[in-house]
Parts: sequence; structure tokens; C-alpha cells
Amino acid sequence: MRHSITSILAAGILLISSAATANPWEEVQHPSSQVSASIGSYTNGCLSGAEEMPLRGEGFQLVRTGRDRHYGHPATIRFLKDFSRNVAHHDLGRLQIGDMSMARGGPFSSGHKSHQMGLDADIWYSQDWRAAKRPLSEWERDNISAIPLADAREHRLIEDNWDPKVPKILRLAAEDERVARIFVHPTIKRRMCKMAGNDNEWLRKIRPWWGHNYHFHVRLTCPEGDDHCKPQHPVRNPPCGEDLDWWFSDEFYALLRGEAPKSKKPKPKKPKPMPAQCKQVLAAP
Repeated sequence: MRHSITSILAAGILLISSAATANPWEEVQHPSSQVSASIGSYTNGCLSGAEEMPLRGEGFQLVRTGRDRHYGHPATIRFLKDFSRNVAHHDLGRLQIGDMSMARGGPFSSGHKSHQMGLDADIWYSQDWRAAKRPLSEWERDNISAIPLADAREHRLIEDNWDPKVPKILRLAAEDERVARIFVHPTIKRRMCKMAGNDNEWLRKIRPWWGHNYHFHVRLTCPEGDDHCKPQHPVRNPPCGEDLDWWFSDEFYALLRGEAPKSKKPKPKKPKPMPAQCKQVLAAP
């Protein structure tokens, strides 16, 4: 499926920080006392009865905890623990988990358009040696740096940083039925498609998208019984097809250089109203 210039530009604009006023969702520092539920959509929703992810456990270590974005639906916490344990049991190291959702979900002032209902998590490709040996200090969690696998400006793989564990880790996540999508840099997906050959069905859920050159983004399906959670459609595109080729087309490179026709630039849209239940989530004790 060919991406439209308008939709790509719109997605890029939405990721730009625009915090002109205080964001009430960022001011609440503890989950609501309600029943756990993911409400709305990944890009316009909230989270009741969230659970906090532990700082460290078998196969994982949280990073960037100073942002206070380490909450999720209990189903997400279970998945991350299961996934991390699976990674450890396959001798693939200790994952470094970054941004998840805020204590009650909702929109961020910067950094993400999604991650709003506790079903998204960013995981670094790189694994800091300190995190593998011992718990990180508070300062280390917020100051160690991820290592990019791709150059976001030049749209190429950084060969010296490539880690052969990455495809194995991504496959473990992609083959979990709880996972809806995994977003990676297009260059990283292209490398994995070449490596996989005909054994590529597991790559169907792995989607090329802007950024994601230093982390991959796991998105879970709506938890069973969450009637107010709006799912995405299952991925129908071929695992390694035309939608990946577009990211290396003349049209894409023109867009990357800022040469898109002015007539194609989207007009600013009014934000969609949040689901009515989110008012209750924000006001709940």
C-alpha cells in the first residue's frame, strides 16, 4: 500500500512538541482507583486502573524513569514481563524499556502521539552493559544513551552498530498473539527482510515508520473485555512488499529533503474530543 504524502506529513507534525499550556494528564502522578481499562484509541484515549512497571526484573531494566511514563494496562505489564523473561531464556540479554504510558494514559505534551491507553511500549535495540550486571542508579537510568542502528537523516543502516540479537528479539515479540504491531526504522526492516528470505511471515506485524532508529515500539491488541478500547485492523500487507519499498522511493526521499509540493501539505486539524469516560478517569481518586 502506497503512503500518501499528506498522511506522512501529518504524522510528522503530530510528533513535534507543542506544550503551550499545562497538560492535566501529566500532572496526575498515580493511577486511578478504577477497574483497569484501556479506553479510546492508541492516539486518543486514556487508561484507568493502570499498573506501574517494576524498575527491574528478569530480562529487563527500565530507563528514562524520570519522565514518569512507566505505567500500562495490567495486560501490558504481564506481556513485558513474559517477553523479557523469554528474551533472557534465549540468552538474548536484558531489555531496556523506555516510554510506556502515563499514570492515567492520555496525551503527552511531547514525544508521542500514541501511548495513550497503556498498550504501547518503547524498547531500546541496544543493551547497556551496566544494566546487564546490576540495577541502574536513578542517574544512570535517565542519562545512559541508546545506540542507533540506523541513521535517520541519511536513511541508512549503521553497520558498526548492528546487533545480530535484534532480529531474534523482534521475532519473539512478533510471534506473540498479544502483539498487534511493532514499529521499526524502515532500513532495519529492510535488513531483516533480506535476512529472512522466504521465512518472513513473522515480519508482517513489523511495520516501517518514522524514527525508531534507536528503539522499537511494541503495540498490543485491546485486552479481552475492554469494550471501550478501539483496536487497529490486523496487518493485511505482505510481510516484505510494496509498502516497504515506498520508504526507499524517489517520492520518499523528496519528502525527507523537504521537497514535497506545497499543495500536498496538510491543513491543521482540530484535535478530536477524547472519549467521555476519560473525564471520569482524570477526576477519579
